[in-house]
Amino acid sequence: MPELGVQMADLGKILVTGSSVAEEHLDRLTQEGFRVHQVPGLLNEDELAAELEGCTGYLLGGDEYASRKVLSRAKSLKVVGFLGVGYTSFVDADAARDLGIAVTNTPGTLTSSVAEFTVGLLLAQRRQIPSYAADFRAGRGGNEQKQRDVAGHRLAIVGLGAIGTRIAEIATIGLNAETAYFSRTRKPAEEERLGITYKELPDLLSWAESVILMVPETPETRGLIGSDEIGLLPPGGVCLINTARPSVVAPGALLQGLTSGRIRTAAFDGFYDVEVAETAELLALPESQLLVTGHIASLTHDARDAMALKCIQSIINVVTGAPDAYVVNERD
Repeated sequence: MPELGVQMADLGKILVTGSSVAEEHLDRLTQEGFRVHQVPGLLNEDELAAELEGCTGYLLGGDEYASRKVLSRAKSLKVVGFLGVGYTSFVDADAARDLGIAVTNTPGTLTSSVAEFTVGLLLAQRRQIPSYAADFRAGRGGNEQKQRDVAGHRLAIVGLGAIGTRIAEIATIGLNAETAYFSRTRKPAEEERLGITYKELPDLLSWAESVILMVPETPETRGLIGSDEIGLLPPGGVCLINTARPSVVAPGALLQGLTSGRIRTAAFDGFYDVEVAETAELLALPESQLLVTGHIASLTHDARDAMALKCIQSIINVVTGAPDAYVVNERD
């Protein structure tokens, strides 16, 4: 805090979107000399551009997209601090770099929360917990259809980054699942440590009883699981869990898999836009087939507080000219 009588420098206005950042963390920005302007609702392009006018920093905690068009109008903007890891779906980082705007993210802050949530979805759908609970409340408590344990279960993980690795730890060490994975980069050290097996994607899908998707959204991963990949799944139906981005699975392929029985049950955290042709038909399926949550895997106090603190420090660093380790769009 500045001493009494000392005029604090005005470091400019910070736009904060979304509602995940606790007020006490935003107070840190005020104490540093920023003016905080928080807008919790979803902003379209024109609204976002208007809100960014005169801002030196932007804490992106909502679901809006900061496009090149938006950023080019933000003449005072120095930094976009993204609250999370997968910034590519929310900000055009290349455009920001061209315009001299730093983009930062918050790696390492949501690994446990997303991994725990993903395993929770696996257990919920594999054991049909929501369906049994709904039956009980509706007076249909006599449902004794048997499910299967996760122990000894063939679990496939697509993407072995930090979160995928944590899921593998929980599944193998905690639940005694037989786990294999596919990842862009093979991880021999994790194979030895966890006793997991690497398989190429087609072999992995044809082997699996359950599939967890944990890859970032990139041009290469959009539609990674399409009709051909669904066709590789074993007969009898797998459990498909997607806490990555919905676009990793082609919506038509998901509908095909669920209606044909090749996918017995699925769970998505976040879902396709209403404009996608298959969305309404997919959401009409019962939760026993398709369970959808609203992109909440990291919605814990622990994860959101850690993200906020890291993001705010990055914004302070960039605006004041200090180095920051979490800038993701520096020039080569």
